[in-house]
Amino acid sequence: MRSSSRAVVAALVLALAVLLTGCGGGFGGGTDAPPDQTVRSYVALGDAFTAAPGVGDSDNRCRRSDSNYPALLAKELAVKEFSDVSCAGATTSSITAETKLGEDESPVPPQLDGVDKDTDLVTINVGIEERELLSHVFEVCLAMPCGAKVTPQVLLSDVSAMADSLTSAVRAIQDKASNAYIVVVGYPAIAPDAGSCEALPEVDQSGLDAANRVFDEINREARFAARQAGVGFLDVDRLSTGHELCSSEPWVETSKGKKGGRTDYRPVAAEQKAVAAALAELVRNH
Repeated sequence: MRSSSRAVVAALVLALAVLLTGCGGGFGGGTDAPPDQTVRSYVALGDAFTAAPGVGDSDNRCRRSDSNYPALLAKELAVKEFSDVSCAGATTSSITAETKLGEDESPVPPQLDGVDKDTDLVTINVGIEERELLSHVFEVCLAMPCGAKVTPQVLLSDVSAMADSLTSAVRAIQDKASNAYIVVVGYPAIAPDAGSCEALPEVDQSGLDAANRVFDEINREARFAARQAGVGFLDVDRLSTGHELCSSEPWVETSKGKKGGRTDYRPVAAEQKAVAAALAELVRNH
């Protein structure tokens, strides 16, 4: 009986070993080895929150920094082929069409030109400058008549149009680089929930609430666009909580033009480093 039992046990062990080997569960590897997560070709698309003018050295045309989050991410992932075609002032239409930066300048080619079939990572961070959303968001009026100002309804309508255009842009990327991992990158927290400071335009609490509603909707629509297209999304708004304008360590700074001119908002180095680190983790774990 002992001999018979030993034979049965040996047969079961042998069968289990064969089964595990066939499933890739053995120490020698197998057909189901972990996928290769190496990023060989990375293309960054986006607006000023990607180009990050003022962070490190920037070129003269798109004000694209050499120390922005795409550059930091490419270095962290040891990417072999890296192309950053982000441009301050870009909108969702800049992904598939030329962008005119100034009357005396030749247009910038479509950012999608930087993507090809061999691209395996694309980040896209665009939309907040659509229809001058960012420059108008603190010019909201809640009482009629508005005069030269805009209403929250107008801005939210612009955000909705931006979302549709963003989804189309992501689809265009998918068509051109079908094997790429695509990440839609959201925007950082910009305005505080309450309070004021020199960096913040003069606005009362109701205006601040309206501005934050628009900012929240921009990020919500970006997340939805990513979900619709089945791609990744990085929630930079959550990542930057506590770093709004007027905080002790804001991740966004303002650059005010001449009196009556527009105010520019742009990310600082700390924000770009945090986004790069979060993206690296997302890429490695997707």
